[in-house]
Amino acid sequence: MSPKPPSPFVDLKESVAMPAWICVTCGVQYPDTGRPPAHCPICEDERQYVGWDGQQWTTMSDLARDHAVVLREEEADLVGVGVEPAFAIGQRALLVCTPHGNVLWDCVSLLDDDARAQVDDLGGIEAICMSHPHFYAANIEFADAFDARVFIPRADEKWIQRSSPLIELFDDAAEPVPGVSLARIGGHFDGAAVLHWPAGADGGGALLTGDTITVVQDR
Repeated sequence: MSPKPPSPFVDLKESVAMPAWICVTCGVQYPDTGRPPAHCPICEDERQYVGWDGQQWTTMSDLARDHAVVLREEEADLVGVGVEPAFAIGQRALLVCTPHGNVLWDCVSLLDDDARAQVDDLGGIEAICMSHPHFYAANIEFADAFDARVFIPRADEKWIQRSSPLIELFDDAAEPVPGVSLARIGGHFDGAAVLHWPAGADGGGALLTGDTITVVQDR
């Protein structure tokens, strides 16, 4: 019996890796799909904006062609994580290093090989926490890379654009690692949160706020 000829049809699910699209304006990553989403709900919300050129998308591989992740020590056991040149709204994350595991506070849209190796050298990531949806960025990409838990307030559940079993919803407070506390205080978003790191600032304690608390002029 002669062998069966190959099918002219290709199973796209098996042969093509679907890209996880990233909004160029806000930097939030969306699910793996063959085509980019029609809209970015985060940018269409009144607290953000759609760029003058309309909705645009990129992927992490495309972003890595002309951008890189840069890690800088801010103080002992606190490392800034940014993207250069600046991308989206210029998000910066902070890696809090503790004896019980590291916590990534806020997130960025790119994770390249060099950054992954540097974070591995620092002890990896145990948990990811974010101040509000404008800083969700590529949190699931980071979570998958380091097998990290992602803490998101239940009040902001509707703003999750890329779901994952690594996401853990909380109501008002959580402890991502022993000795570090996460609190939902509301404000910018219903679930806007802050991270308290008692060992920060040479033992004086540090409160990481993202955009949840910010200083503006009154006139």
